[in-house]
Amino acid sequence: MRGKFHGIAAAVSGILFLACRQNAPDPLAAGEAEGIQGIQIATDAYVAYQHSDCETVYRLTQPDLIDVMQETELRFSLRLARGFCQELDGDQPAARITYRRVIEERASSFAAADARERLRTLDLQADDPGFLRRVEEAAQRATRPNAPREPSVRTAALYPPLARAAAVEGFAVIEYGVGRDGKTVDPIIVASDPPFIFEGTALRAVREWVYKTQRNADPEARQAIRIVFRSTLDPVTIEQPEPSLTPIIAPPP
Repeated sequence: MRGKFHGIAAAVSGILFLACRQNAPDPLAAGEAEGIQGIQIATDAYVAYQHSDCETVYRLTQPDLIDVMQETELRFSLRLARGFCQELDGDQPAARITYRRVIEERASSFAAADARERLRTLDLQADDPGFLRRVEEAAQRATRPNAPREPSVRTAALYPPLARAAAVEGFAVIEYGVGRDGKTVDPIIVASDPPFIFEGTALRAVREWVYKTQRNADPEARQAIRIVFRSTLDPVTIEQPEPSLTPIIAPPP
């Protein structure tokens, strides 16, 4: 009798075990679903930002939603988009906090590199009373014909990963000088669309460019280029920007 009881108990335990396995969530499937949802949220946020819809960006990038995401470029770039909107809305203190958070989370990420560029620009605006005037003057110079020097090293700008995934396209126009040693000097963003997204990667690329030395080069001469980002192509550099540029500058706090 006891043996029969043990047999029934074993059978019931086996059925319960199988039932639990069938009803238990699959961690791998749950992780994949979470990843797909995160990609959709990130794509929606960047498309909204492209259309100047910061209200939607704020809704999709609430800190409590971002904090539970895995620490990947997707998470960092989502937080970065929130900082962009805060800066455009004139809330520079909040933008600074957001940018620093991106850097603290993963200093080596693409988003962190862009966050450092924004903090650098905000510091220039705060510390240099003539910074905005310099940007306006650079934008005016960028519309004039120039005779660019011949490059010897021209590092390609990298497409921001989340912008490319969301098929966000645009451009950045950079005005800069070239020293006698061929290195670029004081690159300045004079126009971009959408604001901020392509500025950091464009600046980092131009800082690494080297031109052939030219003995009689004018050390005061400046030139400008436009880097165009198309989601199906590598970024393209255009030597002469269009004749009309309007600098995109966030309002002061």
